[in-house]
Amino acid sequence: MALAGAYDGLAARWDADAGRVYRPLGRALVAASPIPLNAQLVVDVGSGTGAVAEAAAARGARVVVADRSTGMVAHPAGRTWPAVAADARALPFRPATFDGALAGFVVNHLHPGPALAEMARVVRPGGAVLASTWAAGADPVKAAVDAVVVSWGWVPPAWYVAMKTEVLPISGVASALAAAAHQSGLGDVQASVCHPHLGLRDPRAVVAYRLAVPHIAPWLATLDRRARVELTRQAVRAVTLPREGWRPAVIILTARVAGQSSRGAAARSSADA
Repeated sequence: MALAGAYDGLAARWDADAGRVYRPLGRALVAASPIPLNAQLVVDVGSGTGAVAEAAAARGARVVVADRSTGMVAHPAGRTWPAVAADARALPFRPATFDGALAGFVVNHLHPGPALAEMARVVRPGGAVLASTWAAGADPVKAAVDAVVVSWGWVPPAWYVAMKTEVLPISGVASALAAAAHQSGLGDVQASVCHPHLGLRDPRAVVAYRLAVPHIAPWLATLDRRARVELTRQAVRAVTLPREGWRPAVIILTARVAGQSSRGAAARSSADA
């Protein structure tokens, strides 16, 4: 899939628009950690502009970020987390380097097994591996925006079609994602569908997120300003949000690396700090 390149030029807009969705989703992922993250060394895999990293740091974790897109991992310049450009399936870290590995909406872009196995490899025994994905099934909010975009001539890129047909049957089904985690050697695996409260009650915020995603944003940029404004207006009119705001269906997976207990891993990490 030609995915990393699709993100390279989107960092600023992604942080401003998609970030309004991914930041609360990042907090939901971090809150599910089976181990305390305070003073723990964690890696945010496929970090984007740092939504999960922010949430982990707010819990007191020491964070390293990794993303295949250099444009994403370098934005914004003011953040001071150690950062590397790296594929989730080939992380440039020694085995058992971290107390935890987190991946917010990353393993739904590629076959989950190899990425989960690589996350497990770099986490110490007893440490945690966490991942979130979009649950399979039609989302009326996304579908409303996508219908407007299609009416303007958008055609899904090949990598996105492949992701939906080849990866989603695993990443978007809790039982299948849990099975992939088990096959990757992880233990204490839990995967379930939830509907996090994003705090988004304004259709304009949801539309801004959807138009910033990498399978739509590059195409949208080919339209002139007047067309983009009109398309956005139509999309906002098409979206109907429930009273409590948009609460999309997501899967949160938590697991542990086999071996030493989390208490021992935490004590060792604190001693290393």
